[in-house]
Amino acid sequence: MFQDKEKISVNQAFMLVIAGGIGNIFLVYVNPAVKDAGRDGWLSVLIAYTMSTLLGLVLVNLGLRFPDKTFIQYLPVVLGKFIGKLIGLAYVLCWMVMNPIIIRDFMDLMRFFLPTTPQLLIGSLMYILVIYVAYKGFEVYARTAELFVVIVLFSILLLMIGISPNVDYGSLKPFLENGFSPVSKSLLVQFPFAAETILFMALWYPCMSQMKKGKKCVLIGVPIAGLVLVLLFITVIAFTGPAMAAELTSPVFYMVRYIHISDFISGFEALFMLLWVSSIYLELLVFFYQPLIGLAQWLNLKDYKPLIIPGAIINLMLSLIPANVVQASYLDTLKNPYIILPMAALIPLMWMVAVIRKLDESNK
Repeated sequence: MFQDKEKISVNQAFMLVIAGGIGNIFLVYVNPAVKDAGRDGWLSVLIAYTMSTLLGLVLVNLGLRFPDKTFIQYLPVVLGKFIGKLIGLAYVLCWMVMNPIIIRDFMDLMRFFLPTTPQLLIGSLMYILVIYVAYKGFEVYARTAELFVVIVLFSILLLMIGISPNVDYGSLKPFLENGFSPVSKSLLVQFPFAAETILFMALWYPCMSQMKKGKKCVLIGVPIAGLVLVLLFITVIAFTGPAMAAELTSPVFYMVRYIHISDFISGFEALFMLLWVSSIYLELLVFFYQPLIGLAQWLNLKDYKPLIIPGAIINLMLSLIPANVVQASYLDTLKNPYIILPMAALIPLMWMVAVIRKLDESNK
């Protein structure tokens, strides 16, 4: 299959882990965390990414047993051909849900900047870039991630520095005012969000030129992504307060309008656009890749490229189903406990089955 030909470096793998971990942070992650855990939502994010790191280590151990196969390919080996194929198809269908929601979020927020431009045209232009990279192959995916992850992280840093004079960290007190129960409830959404990068890794891990260094990528990459999100969450709460943060669809866009330097330099919405469009493009690449590769391998195709254009068209059509941005954001949150969480829970289960059955192809 393709992973025999397309190899990526350890640094590229590291950036891919961060790319999947950051995700579409500017629309969906603050709001549900605040609604469930209030001002303590940052703690649920921190715990979620710690759990995701452990999940990643389990995936790496599982993947090392099947070094020439992706998750879809060794599912039938571990669980049996019929059950493995059935669950593999369910995984592919679940991954297909993600990309339409991402592109819909992009099209909806672009209405603030291009109110008269048709949504479908905006989405199509973005997908042209995605399709171009997809045809170039997975190595180009990885190189693109190397560039855009740096842009996103640097932009987040500038944002937090620029807004720092206007924040009040007293909004984070009292700590655990309602106990730990709201934080644990928030994990039902936050852990699946954090686990998305591990599920993404399940399909590219065999492409690593040095697979044994996958643990290093997980141990460094996932915590970095989690730390960035924790700091951004704290900044949002300290600037807006928990009540307002729970109502804002895009708190980052709200904050960036209040950045002023020397009381007369403002208008940093362009920074937000750079940050947000880069993040959206990166996430589209990440989650466009999964169903393509998964479906191609499920069908035992030699190449995934014939699926690229049909996949892009289907994603665009599905993205038009939600009536508005509220519905799209609700679907994005809803998918976490009901789609991503079961997918993530299967990884340690499969590892246990592989250990019990003593399945190991690494020495063959």
